[in-house]
Amino acid sequence: MTRFIKSINEVLDSFDVAVLDQWGVLHNGSVPYPHAAEAIAMLQSHGKHIIILSNSGKRAALNLQRIADMRLPVEYVSDVVTSGEALRDDLLSSRLVINGKTPRTIFPICGASGDADVWRGDASAIQLTDTCDDSVDCIMLMGLPDGSSPEAQDDTFKTAAALNIPLICSNPDKTSPRAGGLVVSPGALADRYAEMGGRVIWYGKPYLPVYEAVMRCCPGIMPARFLMVGDSLEHDIAGAQHAGFSTAWVRGGVHADAFDGSEHVSQLVSITEELAQQKGAQLPDYSLDTFA
Repeated sequence: MTRFIKSINEVLDSFDVAVLDQWGVLHNGSVPYPHAAEAIAMLQSHGKHIIILSNSGKRAALNLQRIADMRLPVEYVSDVVTSGEALRDDLLSSRLVINGKTPRTIFPICGASGDADVWRGDASAIQLTDTCDDSVDCIMLMGLPDGSSPEAQDDTFKTAAALNIPLICSNPDKTSPRAGGLVVSPGALADRYAEMGGRVIWYGKPYLPVYEAVMRCCPGIMPARFLMVGDSLEHDIAGAQHAGFSTAWVRGGVHADAFDGSEHVSQLVSITEELAQQKGAQLPDYSLDTFA
């Protein structure tokens, strides 16, 4: 059974490491949620190791800067793990193998023109190309500009599918919350490539490699002592459960509309059970309206 709580304060003894999602938990993509900074400070004051885990194709340092720009207390954050960073590390360490080899020539699709520069600058083993042709080992779908449509890369995808080029999606999210509502995320485009017959390799929540990257930040701590705080049952919660983490589900993020006007515990239980079944997740250990 899910335990419905009002604050993470109520379960501090149940975990050593707080793994915090960004969008839908700390901020809406534009501004931080009220009291998120205080909640981070509270966790730090109780000796918790704080890790930010994000389905972002960007490097960890870029995400840390984004959090700092929102005036969240990054000095209390122990580590930032992004799907893009985990992918980069696995490529450079040859943990990721496709068709018998580690990809080295990559066609990137980015949310901003500078997102791929870090690969050109400090990952000499990886060559990025502006042309999608038979020299490419894989497409790296890292991010999308806000306002993108699922059809944005159709021409590239048709060429790639014909050449049997696999696509690595380092952000499986289908949508992401913004101040004005939800926007299309890379996962939606990866689904479209799969529908065209292309092979998609998913990297990020809910897939195990990013949780393994989190655990490498805290060697020696048992998985159950990691608490994943996230708003997506499909990604944050289901993935963390697969990794053996404890889970705290924030209802006020991507699933907020499902709880509109529902305050009685019996209603919360019913909706939670229905959504968990729909999203392929077990019931979360804890649930709260907002992180802070």
